[in-house]
Amino acid sequence: KGLLRRMEGLKDLAEWMNVDIITLRSTYNGYLNSSSLGMDEFGKVSFRGLPDVDLDDDIFYAGTVTPVLHYCMGGVTIDKEGNVLKDHGEKIEGLHAAGEVAGGVHGNNRLGGNSLLECTVFGTIVGEK
Repeated sequence: KGLLRRMEGLKDLAEWMNVDIITLRSTYNGYLNSSSLGMDEFGKVSFRGLPDVDLDDDIFYAGTVTPVLHYCMGGVTIDKEGNVLKDHGEKIEGLHAAGEVAGGVHGNNRLGGNSLLECTVFGTIVGEK
């Protein structure tokens, strides 16, 4: 899908990132130093997948990350059959909702990963009407 690009060495990575290689090298070296001390300046204590000490010959994979909407909390109120409800709990005849447009299914928060299940369950219930 082309989400990641393979780069050979820090120079290639710096060019792709459009940053100064000296700054990038300093940042990496600081990170490597923090990992050897067991904690960085922000309190991080887990350092997995560290680059090689020889940054000029290491292989890097990088991609552009863009913000996206992950999940919307809230929405219209539904009952267990996916009927949209008015403020006082009355059904609005013929109006159904499923997935993230529907609120109240999880209360104030939801367990990670439940969005797909919510969409599937209520989508099936509403789709069978």
